[in-house]
Amino acid sequence: MTTSEFEEKIKELKDEVAALPGDVAAAEIESTASRLEGFNFTPPIVIDITRFLRLTKTTLLQEIDTILAMPDAQACALAPDDPKKCQDLRIQFISVLIYYYKFLVQLREGNLEAWDEIDEVYVHD
Repeated sequence: MTTSEFEEKIKELKDEVAALPGDVAAAEIESTASRLEGFNFTPPIVIDITRFLRLTKTTLLQEIDTILAMPDAQACALAPDDPKKCQDLRIQFISVLIYYYKFLVQLREGNLEAWDEIDEVYVHD
């Protein structure tokens, strides 16, 4: 992946975040976070779960910038000698973070299918 391709992909990911619905009330964010913590909800993300559960669109964009600013040794531990693979890993980290944030948004909005999925994975098993 060239630098310009990497930068374009990052722009697309940030645009995807910007297009998400607005944040729900702070009380709903906290209520959802507390409930998920009670289930030990642990998506495979590269940031602290407590911080993730309380992200807003603005702080999600800040986390993306943090991932982009990580030292290569930290972000690219799986491919220390391959800068192109390092870019791919950063995109994967960000993509997974956005994927689970979208799911979190559904939970915050009270989407019953999303909550059924949580119940199936974390309660009934």
